[in-house]
Formats: sequence, C-alpha cells, structure tokens
Amino acid sequence: MTFSPTANMLSKAIDASGLTQREIADRIGLKHPNVICMIKQGTTRVPLNRIPALSQTLGMDEKEFLILAIEEYHPGVHEILLDVLGVPLTDAELGILTMFRMADIRGNIEVEGSFRQALEALLDLAAQKAI
Repeated sequence: MTFSPTANMLSKAIDASGLTQREIADRIGLKHPNVICMIKQGTTRVPLNRIPALSQTLGMDEKEFLILAIEEYHPGVHEILLDVLGVPLTDAELGILTMFRMADIRGNIEVEGSFRQALEALLDLAAQKAI
C-alpha cells in the first residue's frame, strides 16, 4: 500500500470498477497498461490531464480527484487556488445546491425554524450513512 492519497483514491476506484488495467488504459488513451499499475502503486504520479478520463471511466468525483492530486503534487499551487477560488464543490454538493436552487425558483427559501431543523436532521442522517 502506498502513502500517496491520490494513488490510494485511484487504487480503491480501480478495485471497485472490476475493469482490467488494459481496459482502463484503452479507455483513457494510454498505450501501456503497466502505467496504470505504476500509478496505482504510487511509483508514478497520475498525469493531471488524464484525471477527467480516469474519473469518468472509474466513476470518481472528478473535482475531488483533481483537487487531491494538485494538493499532493503541487501544494503551493493548491494553496493559491484555494485562496483565489475558494473550496470547490464536490459533485454531491453541487447536486444538493442545484436541487435547492430549483426549489427556490419562486423566491427566497428562508433557512430558519423548522426547515433548518429538518435540513440539519437530513444532513446528520447523510453523515451517519457515510460512516
């Protein structure tokens, strides 16, 4: 097992995918499937330009994977991006925000009182499911 958070995240996704290294390499445009093994073991870095294709192929959150790789490989750049752009939303967070905005089409939803309590309870439930 590697100490690379990026390689660990990728390794879990590869294992869960049921795809062979050859299938993954073919789908993301790599000529040599052994590169997938090297990335998975952390001996080679994930090429940042391959993260969108890897994410799509393996069903990963593209933004989360990219931010993790930048944080690990280029910590100075990661810090600047966070300072300038803020913390990016994951696909799940973006989905929740989109649902909220769709529900809010006719006016402002006040996040107070019983609605706030129900929302907090829902988030608590989601956090328990993630454990």
